[in-house]
Amino acid sequence: MLSYLARNWQFFLLIIFYVVVGIYGGPILFLFMPLSVFFMKSRDMWPEMIFGFIIVLVLSDITPWFFSMQVFKSAKNTYIMALSAVFLLERYRFVPFSKVFNIFLPFFVYSFFPLVFSSTLLVAVQKTISYMLLYLIIPNYVLYNFRIWGWDFFRNLVRFMAVVLISGLFIHYYGPFYAYFVGRFRGLFGNPNGIANFSFLLIMLTTVLLSVKKDLFSWKEKLFIYGTATYFLIASGSRTSLVAVFIFLVFGRFFAASPLLGMLALLGVFGIAEIVLNNIAPIVTYLGLQDYIRLNTIKSGSGRYFAWSFAWTHIQDYFVFGGGFANDERIMRKNRVYLERMGHQGGVHNSFLSFWLDVGIVGLLIFMRSFVLVFIKASKNVSLSMGVMFAVLFSVSYESWLVSSLNPYTIILLVIITILSEEEIALWDRPDAEEPAPENLTPAPIPGV
Repeated sequence: MLSYLARNWQFFLLIIFYVVVGIYGGPILFLFMPLSVFFMKSRDMWPEMIFGFIIVLVLSDITPWFFSMQVFKSAKNTYIMALSAVFLLERYRFVPFSKVFNIFLPFFVYSFFPLVFSSTLLVAVQKTISYMLLYLIIPNYVLYNFRIWGWDFFRNLVRFMAVVLISGLFIHYYGPFYAYFVGRFRGLFGNPNGIANFSFLLIMLTTVLLSVKKDLFSWKEKLFIYGTATYFLIASGSRTSLVAVFIFLVFGRFFAASPLLGMLALLGVFGIAEIVLNNIAPIVTYLGLQDYIRLNTIKSGSGRYFAWSFAWTHIQDYFVFGGGFANDERIMRKNRVYLERMGHQGGVHNSFLSFWLDVGIVGLLIFMRSFVLVFIKASKNVSLSMGVMFAVLFSVSYESWLVSSLNPYTIILLVIITILSEEEIALWDRPDAEEPAPENLTPAPIPGV
């Protein structure tokens, strides 16, 4: 890991520039960020273009108490536009294109129709386009990086994600108020559930990669990566992400052995879960975990059950076609004072209900058709695919991150989907395949450094 940091010090210096410009330059970041993308492209720093996008999304999600960092929430739009411009202007580099976008194309075609019913048309159009662009460019950038750098691209991606998690420890410098929320660690992320989602996705990404290429990491690196992700997952105190990891690790193995065995195991766990939930209080108390499990919030779901009920009442007004992207955010923000008075802070906390408010039952069904189909197709390549699908479905049942494009989670999920779906990655070890050999591309020095 230290050698990785030493080899890529220029890129980490660029990240520091992002932070400095964001804090002291404010609006200058809107120009600096896309220029940095074009600079990296001119130096063939294709992996860093993706890693830079991830850290920008993380910084845009940082706790709202860091007022000087709020510029990232708006400036991140310029980053995806720059990535899209490079892709559209130099399409020849990415041929043959990724097939992921085509699977979701019916949903994106439909998603423009609910804009007719939007109350915030400009914001809704921007979010619709950014969501579509993410599914278009990220799989293609991942494929292109794999073709150039081979497995080193994925090694460095996993290492970079671990560095992002560890960097959150520096928030302790500002005091517990910034580092923790109700005793739960949040690091660089806006809330503890954010760092938990990131840790969950890191565990899933690493496991998927190792299922495709077993010698991708040494045992020391495996220990470091899994140890880092597990530590921050536990420190976050997120029950949802812990269960999601369990579902992935357990059901991934069952489905790998047999799809029928996987379904039987899934039904069995649902039955066991019902028994456990009905007796959760004495079990947790006996184990002495009532503070970590937050037993006092289980019945209310940390306010989620009220939010779901509130969202459902508004879904009736947008039942069939929805109100366009950002409709869920508009409704929850409009009623923020009432929701906080009833004990809930945040959004809908359920991707399915958020999709329903945005694109209606029609759009939700079209999206779910594409989502399930991409994993069914991927299961022919990698047996862990169905485990990924069920784990993600559980996670997004308690969070709305799948509805948003510009967050640090959807982009990692798209990387995982690309690995599972694209045969040149997922089936690289077939007898007639040759491992991609990284080109001798080394990032050029940053001028003036």
